[in-house]
Amino acid sequence: MKVAVEDISPVKKKIRIEVPSDAVSAEMNKAIADIAKKAKIPGFRPGKAPKAIVEKHYAEEVRSDVVNRLITDSYFRAVHEQKISPVDMPEIGDVSMNRGEPLSFSATVEVRPDIGLGTYDGVEVKEQNLTVTDEEVAQTIDRLREMYAQLEVVEGRPVQKEDTLVIDFQGFREGKAIDGAKAADYMLALGKGSLIPGFEDQLEGMSKGETREIKVTFPGDYSNAELAGKDAQFTVTLKELKRAVVPELNDEFAKDIGDHKSVEDLRARIKEDIEVRKRNEQASAQREELLSKLIEAHSFDVPPGMVERELQSMFRQHATRQARQGVDVKSLDAAAFRDQHRALAEGRVKGVLILDAVAERENVAVSDEELSAELAVIARKSGQPVEAVRKYYDSLDGGMDNLRSSLIQEKALGLLLSRAKKVYN
Repeated sequence: MKVAVEDISPVKKKIRIEVPSDAVSAEMNKAIADIAKKAKIPGFRPGKAPKAIVEKHYAEEVRSDVVNRLITDSYFRAVHEQKISPVDMPEIGDVSMNRGEPLSFSATVEVRPDIGLGTYDGVEVKEQNLTVTDEEVAQTIDRLREMYAQLEVVEGRPVQKEDTLVIDFQGFREGKAIDGAKAADYMLALGKGSLIPGFEDQLEGMSKGETREIKVTFPGDYSNAELAGKDAQFTVTLKELKRAVVPELNDEFAKDIGDHKSVEDLRARIKEDIEVRKRNEQASAQREELLSKLIEAHSFDVPPGMVERELQSMFRQHATRQARQGVDVKSLDAAAFRDQHRALAEGRVKGVLILDAVAERENVAVSDEELSAELAVIARKSGQPVEAVRKYYDSLDGGMDNLRSSLIQEKALGLLLSRAKKVYN
């Protein structure tokens, strides 16, 4: 087999491959023999037709089968022998094959760039003395008390800020009822900004049983384009007034919200949780800072195909988040998203390539035990059995290999962070 490699760019190669004629003839004969065993040709019993007649009847099928098989086999042999690292499937072209002649074709493929790794040990990252103040603990406890607050009915006074109201309302525009702008027994917590701006403010001072007309203007970016920026009127009736009663901070409260023996035990647990959160946040920020500095320090081309796949992944995640917020994903502009986030995608791909290069130099590997442990973590977070998660990754094209690669990259980044220079600011 003859192989010639042409460098089109630092991230693209054109591989010209020629398979000898004797290998082509052997594959042709094998393919004809396989078809002859089951061929049904008029005038002959199944499997008894001469090979010459079989070849004549099934010429295109035989040629297609042989070409596809030889191209696949010879391509993978070529990239292995030439130590080429493709990052995508090849673009096959210039195919030429005739009976008794060699098969020749070209395979244009994107490859990983050669990264001249610079210094990656001792990269400076910001470090802070992580302390948890009594005020932070107190604020967290206050939020917990608010979460466990109970609503009590209030009689004999008008609406005040931070009350919770039970209301009926109907929206109108130019004297006509607005579709979807009507509700009965709607519970509204003032101060949360859950309705149109200005709506809540006009309810202060209302009394139980009172009906009030209020005027609002829909925001310019309102989801319903027909109402965006338009004025409207709402008829609101107050049916019930409630206020939140926050539980007292005592040992009983501490026991009710978890395995805490006392308020001091609760404070200690909260302080520990805040410390863990701050450490994790700092480690995450240091990872981002370190990787960003490595990307800036290394200049190389990135394979366009890898960037495109990263953009596709980013858009899918964006669409999923928007769908969860009730946005019609069909209205999303994929092209605009790709243009806006291309630089970010290129940076992410660069980061992956650098980490792969570091992992190779430092012999970073992920064992089967570590891979199984990660599958167990994913299963626990998703609430799925481990075997179901494993089958899911096995069902994806390269799914398990991609998971292992991501763990290797994370491990390499952890190694770099352990060697980084922590600078206090």
